[in-house]
Amino acid sequence: MNTKSRIISVHELTWMALLIAMQMVLSKMSIGSNTLKVGFSFIAIGLMGYYFGPYKAAIANVIADIISNVVMPASTGFFWGFTFSALVAGLIYGFMLYNHKVTVWRVFLTVLLITVIVNTLLNTLWIQMITNLPYMTLLIPRLLKEAFSLVYQTGLLYIVLKWISNSRFNRIGR
Repeated sequence: MNTKSRIISVHELTWMALLIAMQMVLSKMSIGSNTLKVGFSFIAIGLMGYYFGPYKAAIANVIADIISNVVMPASTGFFWGFTFSALVAGLIYGFMLYNHKVTVWRVFLTVLLITVIVNTLLNTLWIQMITNLPYMTLLIPRLLKEAFSLVYQTGLLYIVLKWISNSRFNRIGR
């Protein structure tokens, strides 16, 4: 059988499963208060995009979201809007990072797109739909948090991706 005809190899599937598990664990770990929480799940999602490209990263991120809600449900319950956000985030990370040189500018632009499109616009909309609070009432306090997230996520993701791009782990999934 021609290995090129397979959509996903066992090697890729194994690494995706590890990154999905990592994303699920990191999504439950955060520091700070409810107002300004610092999370780390973006690292695993960024790695999925870097290694596997937009479509596989999007599918893996959706799977991680669904499994996470089944295994460790949030107090608010499951909402498909956040699953759609997971899909969009996987697509953005994959399109921006897969087969591209790791630079601060590229990582910053990637995190900026995620911050604006997914975290600020989409997730605020989903929260508004769940809580019935006015969109602008939710958006304004989130802007400061997202501005802070843009800085620390760019820094951490750049450090991780730069280290990986210079290590023997650079070829996982390729």
